[in-house]
Amino acid sequence: MTVIVWMCCVIAPAQAPAKSRWPRILGGFVVLAVVAAAALLAYAKWRERDDGEVLTTEGGQLNIAVVDGRFIFRVTAVRCRVGSVGDGSVDLEPKGSYCLVDIVARNGSSKPVGFDTTAQKGYDADGAEYSTDMQAEVIANPDRNFVNPIAPSSEAKGTLVFDLPKGGTLASVVLHESFHTIGAKVALT
Repeated sequence: MTVIVWMCCVIAPAQAPAKSRWPRILGGFVVLAVVAAAALLAYAKWRERDDGEVLTTEGGQLNIAVVDGRFIFRVTAVRCRVGSVGDGSVDLEPKGSYCLVDIVARNGSSKPVGFDTTAQKGYDADGAEYSTDMQAEVIANPDRNFVNPIAPSSEAKGTLVFDLPKGGTLASVVLHESFHTIGAKVALT
């Protein structure tokens, strides 16, 4: 007797051709780009938030010349409750909030005189004394106007930076030629 064995092949169902992964990858990049754009927009809005910044350009003794030692000073503007100083690439944030005092220092003598920003003092309405923030002043004064001595009959313009408690404002500043002079008080309000 003869046995016939039939070999049968199992035929797998037809498979669809492999789908490209590129649409999924491209879709992932689009979603990532949208999320990144939304994050950048949110950050930009956060940076532009209104923290109640106060700008003063008149009143008090603003734009009135005061004298201490060999310097003739003028305060031209005051900005308080400032959240940071910098140019966007390098920013510095205060412990509380900054008060920026724009001044002009004119040398009234016949010899060059150095201006020391650390000798300047700010006072709030309660009389609390504040010193300048040297690190913030370096960033706020990229021209470094106060680094070199001021020539006779010349002037330097710059910004004094004070770190006050959050929401604080200055009522006055006392501007000094040096630590050894009495100083000239300038009412800011």
